[in-house]
Amino acid sequence: MPSSPREEIQQMVLVARFYYEDGLTQEDVARELKISRPTVSRLLQRAREEGIVQIAISDPFFTDEALGAEIARSCGLQAAIVIPAVDRRPELSLKRLGLAAARYLEQTLKSDDVLGVGWGRTLYAVSQSLAPTVKKDFLAVPLLGGLGQISPNFQVHEITRAIAEAFGGSWKQLYVPALVRDEMTKANLLQTKDLLDVVETWGTMTKALVGIGNFSFDVEMQMLFASYLDEKTRSHLQAGGAVGDICVRFFDIQGNPVEGLVGATGIELEQLRRVQQVIGVAGGVDKAEAILGAVRGKYIQVLITDDLTAKKILSMTRSS
Repeated sequence: MPSSPREEIQQMVLVARFYYEDGLTQEDVARELKISRPTVSRLLQRAREEGIVQIAISDPFFTDEALGAEIARSCGLQAAIVIPAVDRRPELSLKRLGLAAARYLEQTLKSDDVLGVGWGRTLYAVSQSLAPTVKKDFLAVPLLGGLGQISPNFQVHEITRAIAEAFGGSWKQLYVPALVRDEMTKANLLQTKDLLDVVETWGTMTKALVGIGNFSFDVEMQMLFASYLDEKTRSHLQAGGAVGDICVRFFDIQGNPVEGLVGATGIELEQLRRVQQVIGVAGGVDKAEAILGAVRGKYIQVLITDDLTAKKILSMTRSS
């Protein structure tokens, strides 16, 4: 047992970390620290009483309407939905972004819509969060081709199918690789009737749902594009000032397209700009520049993000 108040406080902190942060049961904590379970319970109670543990209830449906209105006004958006970021739990922030975007789709999607769908972790979270109460017979189409053995986050056809089926709608698939070696290969691939049918559908889209990637790819993205975005391509994009991408179409902080050195079968940025409403879903302060570039390029009209990212974007607009 602790022999001083300091040691007891340290033990309270240790027990609390095991229990609240690592998810161990009280029995597990007792076994780990070789103390009794009642002692663990007593230490947890004292940790709460002395303010070492502070429990806060966070409503996953809460949105900051004032901040959303401010960033929409500042960036010239149709609308912005801002959720609270979850400190030190980016995976929870991701889920809440997915939930917020799912609710927005449920409220705004119409039966005669043609919805273009991108890819990424956030859009996968959207597809897993849908629970519409009203069926809507719309058409969903992927905005780029697919890739092989990758995580579900980047399986654009699976995301498209899941969104369509949640509402009872229909969907098409684009049976072509998302990334090819050059533009000539891409042009040849897109000449088949089935593929042309999907590409032509992009011209009839009324809505699109896209993720926004940042140029400083995380580990998962680096692995995904290892065979396509080599050092030469990265240097080329960096020299062009690329800060982000939508469907592997890169742009700079002002929203100007930055051409890559590989062929991408996704929708062109100029095509995306002509869609009536593009909903961009992205969060994390590391994506602030990419989101701002997408806004300035007018590639999105609705933004769904978190409060820390929204504040960062506002700060950047004020200083520019």
